[in-house]
Amino acid sequence: MRKLTCLIILLAAMAISCSKNNSGCSGKSFEYFNTHLTIDMDYNALVKTFGAPDGDIGSGIHIYVYKLCDGTSVMIGYSDKILYAKHVDSNQQPLHTIL
Repeated sequence: MRKLTCLIILLAAMAISCSKNNSGCSGKSFEYFNTHLTIDMDYNALVKTFGAPDGDIGSGIHIYVYKLCDGTSVMIGYSDKILYAKHVDSNQQPLHTIL
């Protein structure tokens, strides 16, 4: 009986973990950011539209990082407003300027 209970718990845990997005990416694409990001957004609007950033690597200003599922990222420079937004590769080399 104990083995059966352990097996059921293990299967339930696997089902739950498989249903979540565990890839460490925002689930958004470059195209989504390019279409929906506007210069007048404040932090609350960013979070509402794109979710919480995956990181903030800024020093002096915020540089919000959103990891994309293709291994690239969107970096948004922000102080009291958006200063810039760019699409970068895995080495943080620019691919596209968004704003």
